[in-house]
Amino acid sequence: MKTILFPTDFTPQSLSVLEQYIKSNATLKSTVMLFAAFEMPDSEQDVIGAGNKPHLQVMNEEFRKGCKRLKEKYAGKIGNIYYKYMYGNTFRVFKNYLEFNEIDEIFFPDGYKLIQPHQRFVDPCSFISAAPVKLIREIPAVPASKPKQVVTRKQELSVSY
Repeated sequence: MKTILFPTDFTPQSLSVLEQYIKSNATLKSTVMLFAAFEMPDSEQDVIGAGNKPHLQVMNEEFRKGCKRLKEKYAGKIGNIYYKYMYGNTFRVFKNYLEFNEIDEIFFPDGYKLIQPHQRFVDPCSFISAAPVKLIREIPAVPASKPKQVVTRKQELSVSY
């Protein structure tokens, strides 16, 4: 089972992008790791203050429900889906993160923009483009289902005398 890293900003739009990928992916069952990166705290106040755990503050119930829906809807394609964060903003930290979590692929399509859900959120674009694993930049086209043909028969009425 391969592990796919998908950067997220915890919006329903990010889950719809992920769903397009899952729909079109005809490979074996995969584990999807939802990813977000955050800056390290700047001061002692940030460590002990209310905002000391941004990875917990960005998750919302709508996003959790969306993840659960994807897992149930695509049970044949998703072995597991979960969220794992990273603290740091350098390529070296990210590379170690990829190795430690045994990431096989990163799905980060061209044109996919992340909003900043927290002031310490780090946009991962800069280090994802240099990642030492397979990077999927295009949202594969979902094969169109064949239209069902409706066959109608014309019945002839006959009258016998």
